[in-house]
Amino acid sequence: MKKLTNIPLRLIRLLFFIAFYFKELVMSSVLLAWDIARPRKTFTHGIVAIDIDLKKSIAVMALVNLLSMTPGSLSVYLTPDRKRLYIHAMYLEYPDRFKKKIKNSFENRIKRIFE
Repeated sequence: MKKLTNIPLRLIRLLFFIAFYFKELVMSSVLLAWDIARPRKTFTHGIVAIDIDLKKSIAVMALVNLLSMTPGSLSVYLTPDRKRLYIHAMYLEYPDRFKKKIKNSFENRIKRIFE
């Protein structure tokens, strides 16, 4: 019975996540297009490891796939225990800031929807 009462709340969270992800998708697409159009490339790319706290397989799959679908980032490797995710990011000037963004925005929102 408890799970049935959570369905409307999860649905609302999903709708807010879709709006958030669409905003992130548009912003990263514009940034990437602008960087491609400029003659001088100024981005710093690299691979960063992020410890993830998601328990359910569907939540991990959502995080990995949504990060890969966002322009400028690519999920490279997920450890077999699903506790660490390696991501290649085109714009990685501040790796700690990038990790916090993934943890605080993507992972926490996905956790509230699926777990």
